[in-house]
Order: sequence, then C-alpha cells, then structure tokens
Amino acid sequence: MNRQVLLEQIGVEEIQRLMAEAIREMVKKEWLTPEELQEEYGISIHAQNRMRMERRIPYSKIGKFVRYKRSEIEKWLEDHKIEMIGG
Repeated sequence: MNRQVLLEQIGVEEIQRLMAEAIREMVKKEWLTPEELQEEYGISIHAQNRMRMERRIPYSKIGKFVRYKRSEIEKWLEDHKIEMIGG
C-alpha cells in the first residue's frame, strides 16, 4: 500500500494526533505530581506521604502542591538499589 492511500485512509488529523502523542511520550515531564509518580514508578500515594513525612524521598512543595523532580527520583532509586550477591 503506498503512502498516499494510507494517508487518505487514516486522515491527516489522526496522524498529527498520533505524532503529538508519540512526541509527548518521548519528552517526559521533569516534574511529576504524586499521581504521576505512582503511575510511572509504582510508589503509592500513601507510601509517598509516609516517606515525605519521614524526609526519606526528595520532593518540592509550593503551597499545597507536591512535586517530584524525575532526575532526583531516579537518582534516589539508584542510591537505594540493593546489589545482588552471587549469580
């Protein structure tokens, strides 16, 4: 199937939407909400709250809004990695 036929079948708007979605996925946000942190890293909201109160997880807070910097979370996860012994 040639490109012209494919473009006509899918539609320019749908292709633009798909491309925009792919670009958003490729360019990940640097600052995450608690819900985004839970979705992307699997750390529950409850666990986040507990770790923030214990000052065990890096975060920023402006007013009532909590945000996590992706690069700090990834470093924090790496710093808490437990190495395997043996095989």
